Amino acid sequence: MPQTADGSAILRVVVTTALGALPLADAAVSVSSAADESGERTLLYAVRTGPDGMTPPMELATPPRAGSLTPGGSRPFSVYTVEVAREGYTPVAALHVAMFSGVPAVLPVAMTPLAENEPLGETDLTATGDPQALYQSEPFREE
Repeated sequence: MPQTADGSAILRVVVTTALGALPLADAAVSVSSAADESGERTLLYAVRTGPDGMTPPMELATPPRAGSLTPGGSRPFSVYTVEVAREGYTPVAALHVAMFSGVPAVLPVAMTPLAENEPLGETDLTATGDPQALYQSEPFREE
């Protein structure tokens, strides 16, 4: 993945189907800020997945690492909301996606096909639970 300055991190979303066995191309992926006190979010990215089911790298703001080096310091991560949709599949929303400064991450999203003739359902964006688990990715090399 591309290098980032302190205070940012790179996120890529990989979208699959068939329990993660097949990449899902042309899925719409949006990344927004976490909801504020009034429930408002700010759209930061709106991209589509490629033939490999992966989004392009998206650089997101994070607190600097220095803030996490002392006890009682500020929260060492930023929280984002990721939504994924594609015609014929149940939409998915990942809430509380935590991003740490300088740590590239890949968010895996497995989509479930809708039953035949089933209408597209609404996504519930109620925030509960712990931050979404991410996996550190291998360094991205452009060829």
